[in-house]
Amino acid sequence: MNGLDVLIALTAALFAFLLGVYAYRVRYRSMPLTVGFAVLVLASSVAVYAGFGRYADWQNEQTGVETNYMLAAKIAEARRMVKNMPNNARAQSELAEALYEAGQYGEAVEVFNEFIRVGGESAEALGRLARAMYYRDARVITAETHRVIERALSINALDVQTRMLLGEDAFMHQRYDEAVSHWKMLLDAGVAPAQQRALRNAIANAESRARLQD
Repeated sequence: MNGLDVLIALTAALFAFLLGVYAYRVRYRSMPLTVGFAVLVLASSVAVYAGFGRYADWQNEQTGVETNYMLAAKIAEARRMVKNMPNNARAQSELAEALYEAGQYGEAVEVFNEFIRVGGESAEALGRLARAMYYRDARVITAETHRVIERALSINALDVQTRMLLGEDAFMHQRYDEAVSHWKMLLDAGVAPAQQRALRNAIANAESRARLQD
């Protein structure tokens, strides 16, 4: 039973007790206790509000705690896999993604580099590395990150991770036409079926903002 359940049970018991006392005392016209009863009902109502009136906040807090717990467990399991299988590319990949998801971008970059060392260089792996580097550096494409991006695009000019990243950076810096160009490449080539709806929405948003700049 959690804290909210305990509060509900105690409040219900308090009301039942007070109603019983009230019914008994009213029979004997005990005015002082009637007034006391009113005060107690008011106090218990405040307690109910404290529990129920802030239920949404409590629920959101619980959801956040559960999400953080699940992510921490995911990272712990991924670390265990890497420790047991240090030369397993899949284990390295899962740990890197979990760290990235948790916002631990610096360590994610290190693990992505290890993933590439173990699994070999590919456009997708380099794109994921560039994405982690970008967020590690506070959403700035540094010279180092730019070199990784160039390597990714030299292998596959339509790498989804890399083009999405370039479009995002262009959009953030109000280079809307450039953002549309990167995203349309992916949409027209059909290489990102899972992101088609998001790409269309992003393109429409960027085009709308570009018109306002004119």
